[in-house]
Amino acid sequence: MAAWVATGPDRAVQLARPMVEDAVELKNLATGAYREVRDFRWKAASDEFVTLYVTAMRMPSLVFERLADRLDKFNDDLQKRSQSQPAQTPENDERTVAVRHHAAASARAMP
Repeated sequence: MAAWVATGPDRAVQLARPMVEDAVELKNLATGAYREVRDFRWKAASDEFVTLYVTAMRMPSLVFERLADRLDKFNDDLQKRSQSQPAQTPENDERTVAVRHHAAASARAMP
């Protein structure tokens, strides 16, 4: 290896530079990932999962009711946003159609 570098130092640098740059980038990504994992609230996430599991096992309909409530709130927010925009665009039309479709599906799903 040393003889190869000694006979062609420019070629050795040209071949090694991308690997070194990739290694530095991987180190930076690993540092960021480590920081994200370290800062994650594992206890809160596990408690939330246990609560969701217990609720789903005891009263599965309650989970779907809460989900339906959240979707209804989301759809209401979408409607308010689309009504507050001065000009109607094709994107708003698609949102309006999606909101109407969900509202109709929710109405059919409710007893």
